[in-house]
Amino acid sequence: MPKYVVDGYDKLIAGMVGPFITVSVIVKAGGIRERGTVLGVVDQEEDGTWIVDVVDSTATDGSETPFGILADPEVDATTEDVRATAFTSGEFNRDALIFGGTDTVDMHELAMRNVGLHTKRVVG
Repeated sequence: MPKYVVDGYDKLIAGMVGPFITVSVIVKAGGIRERGTVLGVVDQEEDGTWIVDVVDSTATDGSETPFGILADPEVDATTEDVRATAFTSGEFNRDALIFGGTDTVDMHELAMRNVGLHTKRVVG
C-alpha cells in the first residue's frame, strides 16, 4: 500500500484528492476532546445540528458508528455540551485518529470509508 506525506500542522490531514467537508456539531459533555477524535451521532437538535460523542464500539446510543472527525484543535466538553466543527469527508492519517474505549482504526475503517472518511498510511 502506498504511503502519503501529511500536513505539517498535526499530521491529521493525509491527502487533498477529495473534498474536505465540515459541519457544525454539538459535542456531548463527557471530557476534553482533541482534534482527530472520531465521532458518532447520538441525537439531533430541532435545527438539524447533530449531537455527537466519541466513537466506541461498546456503546448502543449511536456513537458506535463513525459519522465525522473532530476538526477543532480541542473541545472542552467536560461539564457541558459544546458546539464544534467536524469533518464529514476527506483523507486522514489513520495513526492520528482517536477512538473511545479500546477501539482502533482497524475496527472502524470500513464504516468510515462508507461515510466518506478515508484513511491512509503515511510517512513523516
